[in-house]
Amino acid sequence: MNRFTRQSFQKLEQIKWAGTALCLIGILFTSYNIYPINIWLGFIGSALWTYAGFLQKDRPLILVEGVAVAIYFSGILHSVAR
Repeated sequence: MNRFTRQSFQKLEQIKWAGTALCLIGILFTSYNIYPINIWLGFIGSALWTYAGFLQKDRPLILVEGVAVAIYFSGILHSVAR
């Protein structure tokens, strides 16, 4: 992590915490069947984590969250097409 300045590290932490909060709220909404906002929250949260993965050059994180973004996006398209 030493390639990050203190300010960019703090920004990265904010992105990761925002992504975490949105993913967890999306999971909570899914457990209570609050649809389609659960998909939107998961989509945005996973997109933030994908971005964090790019900033850190963390390929496993990019893969898992990038796939999640694609899956959430297909769910969004499905909900809009109804």
